Amino acid sequence: MARILLVTSEMAGRINVTCELAHRLRTAGHEPTIACPVDISARIAELGMTFTRIGAAASRHPDSADPPSRITGRLAAFLRRLGGLRHLAANRTARVDALEPEGLVASMRTLAPDLALIDIELPVPVMAAWAAGVPVVLWTTMLSVWRRPGLPPLGSAITPGVGRSGSRIGIALAWLRFRTWKWLRMQRLRITRMGTDQISVLRRVAARTGFPFDEETARYEWLLPFTYRTLPVLSFNAFELEFPHDPQPTCRYVGPVLNPRRRTTPDPDIDRSLEAIYGRRSADPSRRLIYCAFGAWHKGDDRDFVRRVIEAVATRPDWDLVAGLGDRIDPSSLGEVPGNVHLLRWAPQLEVLGNADVAIHHAGIGSVNECIASGVPMVLYPFDFLDQPGNAARVAFHGIGEVGDRRSDSADVIRERLERMLGDGDVRRRVEQMRTVLLGYETDNRALDEIERLLSDSG
Repeated sequence: MARILLVTSEMAGRINVTCELAHRLRTAGHEPTIACPVDISARIAELGMTFTRIGAAASRHPDSADPPSRITGRLAAFLRRLGGLRHLAANRTARVDALEPEGLVASMRTLAPDLALIDIELPVPVMAAWAAGVPVVLWTTMLSVWRRPGLPPLGSAITPGVGRSGSRIGIALAWLRFRTWKWLRMQRLRITRMGTDQISVLRRVAARTGFPFDEETARYEWLLPFTYRTLPVLSFNAFELEFPHDPQPTCRYVGPVLNPRRRTTPDPDIDRSLEAIYGRRSADPSRRLIYCAFGAWHKGDDRDFVRRVIEAVATRPDWDLVAGLGDRIDPSSLGEVPGNVHLLRWAPQLEVLGNADVAIHHAGIGSVNECIASGVPMVLYPFDFLDQPGNAARVAFHGIGEVGDRRSDSADVIRERLERMLGDGDVRRRVEQMRTVLLGYETDNRALDEIERLLSDSG
């Protein structure tokens, strides 16, 4: 039996993965402890898992502590910092102190896990575990964030081999644009924040913990503050979902870790409504169920697009639409809806997907994997945000869904996309093939086997 520390950020999708992984580790006889910079103890206690809070909540995104959104706000913030220039050293030290690096190192030594599995987006716990002599393995729910031959940046919609952008030169130019943009952004933040920007602060955290910052970090591969050169990484994805490429040598694909036990807060009215929808579909073989969701992370006003989705379904009384609004949109703000449209603040996604014929969503990797695992083709409308364009491009490349334009697609175009996905037997066959691949990772216990191999190597 090994003591394993699972460190997660506060994002719901990451917590779901961590809880399921902890369950599997405990079933295998290990002793998992879940840790987070944010207090999520109540949620973890419900699952009967051990929780400890480590570090400060700011340890994930120090730059987000002061997010002026308009030019005037940025100017005012800069002038405030300029006025406080005489306190620069003290301000920088205070920002580092707020991340509690020495306390986090002490916590790691006290916990003394045999292995620490840490979300790749949490650099301070990574440095602290390294300083405490704890074997570190990073984990990510994203597809490849590394610069690899023939692989475009994950944040782009480029498909290798398609058009000029997908040529070797086009992909090289995409990386050049991304790396230039990130370098310029880092310089702007370093100057405007007077040395209290994320990278400058993390560099000082590294100095205080003895972490080899320059040797170990690569700062121009992804939007994260940095990737790591030598630390092992587990990707909770199937390599078969990627574009073909030679993967990052430090990364092992161990398949999605889906949490079948997760559930939204029970609501008898919603449960009765969903059961009625499932019952109508079971009773009528020609009836179709469409699931629609756009996550809770992106905070933009998406009501116009949701109205177009509703209009697309309204003319098809043989379809039912179940839409999870992610608590971002008040259902009443969408006006009167037809009887075959069912708007929920929160929907039990895995349950609905288990009954759905097609799904419309934002191409978040968690939703992509859950659709595949449920055998559901996709119509994707990614935000121009993080990894969503790249995830959508991969879904289209493998022929298990298609990608629309949320800004320009009319209700008629959305309906046509849904009809294609519902009627295309080849798409359904490819989804089933990818589903078999995905579930094979779980059948083979790939994630657990890889963790136990890493435990053996570290011992």
